[in-house]
Amino acid sequence: MISFVNYAENGVMRVTSDEIAGVLKTNPVIIRRLLGQLRSAGLVISLRGKTGGYQLGKAAADISLLDVFLAVEGDRVDFFALAHRDNKADCIPIANSIQQTLYPIFAQSLSALKQDLGQYSIAEVLNTSMARLAVGH
Repeated sequence: MISFVNYAENGVMRVTSDEIAGVLKTNPVIIRRLLGQLRSAGLVISLRGKTGGYQLGKAAADISLLDVFLAVEGDRVDFFALAHRDNKADCIPIANSIQQTLYPIFAQSLSALKQDLGQYSIAEVLNTSMARLAVGH
């Protein structure tokens, strides 16, 4: 979605949440919620008025996939909603033990994911996507 905002920006236009929703074949409310998270993180800005819409808040080369991930998902190990560390009184002991066992595994996986996502910029994603279109893949 943020790559589409960059693509639209290169065409000297702003993109609306309805346009993004149309391209992604999803509900505009979902897009507006995601754009709100991206805006809060400073990754996109919204412009009001008849010619308003969204555009990137900084250069696409300066926005990593990690920035987008953190803006949307946050920096929580419990992003699977399974690895909460706190014991729950109403859970049987094995359930709490499994949750505590999963926590360091998910923490390590999240660390690796963040390291990988930090290596790619929105500009790189768009350039790769455009190159694939050019060769018909």
